[in-house]
Amino acid sequence: MNRKIIIAFSLLAFASAGARAGIMLPPTQLTPAMIVQSDPQTPPASGFSEVQQGKERTFKDPWRAFLMSAVLPGAGEHYAGAGLKSKVFFASEVGLWSALISFRHLGNWRKDDYRLQAATAAAADIAGKDNRYFDILGFYDSREDYNKVAGAYDHARVYYPDTKSYFWKWESADARMKYRGFKNDSKSYYRKANFSLGLILANHLISAADAYWSAKRFNRHVESGFSGVDLRLLPEGGWQVNLSARF
Repeated sequence: MNRKIIIAFSLLAFASAGARAGIMLPPTQLTPAMIVQSDPQTPPASGFSEVQQGKERTFKDPWRAFLMSAVLPGAGEHYAGAGLKSKVFFASEVGLWSALISFRHLGNWRKDDYRLQAATAAAADIAGKDNRYFDILGFYDSREDYNKVAGAYDHARVYYPDTKSYFWKWESADARMKYRGFKNDSKSYYRKANFSLGLILANHLISAADAYWSAKRFNRHVESGFSGVDLRLLPEGGWQVNLSARF
């Protein structure tokens, strides 16, 4: 009978202390790695908190990520912690700029080629001429052919005067076709350069939008999950254990 009475009093004392403490642990000594932190919700108790090791749980600004990738694709993804996508967008940017520069150079080289071909194989004066002049040069063997034949197809055509400045006469049909090949290549390279420029702009916009949502996803990940354990020494002589988690 005495043993039952002792056990009952012990359980009653434990329950009265545990009603406030939550989970009670025997008094023990904290390790030096624990960090002391006060808690206004439990004024009488001595508070001790153990924090997670590693990176701090910080949030990313989605608009900052957006602007970073709008300027340099991949920068916003890197800021938001999306390392793989950061490398993909940055590599795309480097590749597209390389293509743009290459196509522009090739277009300029082919432009120099067809202008030189017109000057040497057709005795054309290429100084100060517009693109229309160079287009016509590839379809007519001479100025006289253009002035006579073109009127049958285009009554609003511009006649070229009988002066040295507008004279041309191809030495052969092959020379004229070679000229047309150079000119078509030049146009093709310029079109590819313009297409590359369009892809660069698209890469900036897509990367900026992706960086914005990557920062959003990062913040949602930070807001969820286990955040730490908090141990508190109670005046009654036990420990209060608080587990923190976000969902």
